[in-house]
Amino acid sequence: MPFIRLTGSPFERGRQQGSLLLQLVLEGFARLRRSTTPEQWRRAKSMGAKSFAHLRAVAPDLTAELEGLAEASRLDILDVYLLSCFEYFDEGRTGCTSVGLQTSDGIFVAQNWDAPTCRSEELVTLVHDDPERPFVTIASAGTLGWVGMNGVGLAFVNNDLIVDKSQEGVPSLAIRRLMLATGSVGEALEVLRKSDHLAGRCFVIGDATGSLSAAEISPSAGVAEVTYPVIRHTNHPLLPAIAVWEDIEAVAQLYPSSRERLRAANRLPLESAQDIEALLRDRVGAPDAICKSASQREDTETAFSVIFDCRRREAMITLGRPDRAPYRRFRLEVRAMA
Repeated sequence: MPFIRLTGSPFERGRQQGSLLLQLVLEGFARLRRSTTPEQWRRAKSMGAKSFAHLRAVAPDLTAELEGLAEASRLDILDVYLLSCFEYFDEGRTGCTSVGLQTSDGIFVAQNWDAPTCRSEELVTLVHDDPERPFVTIASAGTLGWVGMNGVGLAFVNNDLIVDKSQEGVPSLAIRRLMLATGSVGEALEVLRKSDHLAGRCFVIGDATGSLSAAEISPSAGVAEVTYPVIRHTNHPLLPAIAVWEDIEAVAQLYPSSRERLRAANRLPLESAQDIEALLRDRVGAPDAICKSASQREDTETAFSVIFDCRRREAMITLGRPDRAPYRRFRLEVRAMA
């Protein structure tokens, strides 16, 4: 997985990403265009123009980053933005297993991110040396990022939930970046509460002060949150307020292993960082295991695995299945926050 450090203003960081990952960005855009009809594309651009205007008002640094990316890739700004708007195309289905753990040694937030085999080629680790608040994301090239942690130790991972949908709202990748601009679990939850969501999600969020929460989302029901010392989550809602909106038949088609992965996670001990590593490497029930490989009924595999140590501002990352490759450790330097 490419590991890239971006420096300077938001516009400059976007331009650096576009220059360094130009071929991957253009390939991703070409795939997106091929997958949509002209009518779908016109509709997505109309929806994107509305939500981009909203973001420009509330998060100008974020839209400036996208503008830098557009300049470097020579794509229209809305075309670049749509790379991060998978909900507009009913794409981005990624079955994942996430955990959160509160210990005497701090908070850990972790995930196996599962996706079709071809998706791993798009992935990149981006370290933003933002002068206000540095952060790291794992992203598909040209997008705003799937998971992340910032320099004050706020970290999150995310699971897809198949519930109701909305035609009005902000793409979740943009919401995730708004969360990364906060400094605590409470502030990140407030971002989720104030946002208009397009589809179902579950966020596991931790911070350096020792807070840990899970937040499940439905566009109709809003945000339901819980605070537990141990959190295990897959691709179906566990909280009653969100579970009533679940499309059970669609989940059975898209993520048939979800409940099996959750049962496997619940059987395993989860008391330390070492337990998290063992859980994410677990192959019980393979191929449809926590550490997943593609199967006939669910054609996804673990594309990357990540463990965020909130107190130490440290990320452990591996590309592909974690039972096959060691985690690479990276610590965010907070010198840029002075």
